[in-house]
Amino acid sequence: METSVVLEYFKVFLSAPPIAGTLAAIFLTLFRSEIRKLIRRTASIRFPGGELSTSQIERAAEELVENPEETRLPSAEPASLPPGLTLSPDEQQKLIEFIKAERARAALWEYRFLNLYLVRNTQRVLDWLTSLGQRTTVRLFDAFWAPFIPNPEERKAILDALANNHIIQISGELIEVTPKGWEYIQWRGSLPQLTEK
Repeated sequence: METSVVLEYFKVFLSAPPIAGTLAAIFLTLFRSEIRKLIRRTASIRFPGGELSTSQIERAAEELVENPEETRLPSAEPASLPPGLTLSPDEQQKLIEFIKAERARAALWEYRFLNLYLVRNTQRVLDWLTSLGQRTTVRLFDAFWAPFIPNPEERKAILDALANNHIIQISGELIEVTPKGWEYIQWRGSLPQLTEK
C-alpha cells in the first residue's frame, strides 16, 4: 500500500506541469541578467489600453551605469608620420582609402548604437528638428513638446542625449542639427508611423 502511494506521488511530480515549471525556474535563474537587459532594451510595449515606453532619462542612466568611465573623443589634430618615413603617392592613396573605409565602418557602428540608445521620443524630436529646416530655440522646443512629453526633465534628457552624441548643437538658446545629425537621419531613414487603434 505504501509503495502505491509513493508511485502516485512520483506520477504527479513527473507529470508535465511540475517538470515545465521546474525547467522554467531554472531557465529564469540561469539567464536572469540577460532577460533583464532584454526587457530594458524594449523601447515600447503596446497594451490594449495604451502603450508603455522607455524614457531617455532611464536610457541615459543605464548607459552611465554600464560605462561609468567618461568616453574621450580622439584629438582633432592630424596624426603625423614618424620622422624619416616617406610614402610614395600610391601608398598615400591606399592609406587615405583605408582611413576613409575605417571611418565609414566606425560611423556604421555608431549609428547602429544610436538606433538602440535613442528612445522613440528622442527619435521623434530629432525628426521634428530636421523637418524645421532651420535653427530653433529651446523655448519653442519646450512649448511644442510639452503636451507630448509632459516631464521637463525628460525633455532636457532628450536634448542632452542628442547633444552628447553630437547630433545637435545647443548654442545659448539656439538648437541646430549638426552635419553628423543630418548624416545620421539620412542613414536611419524615416521612422515608421504609429497608428492609433
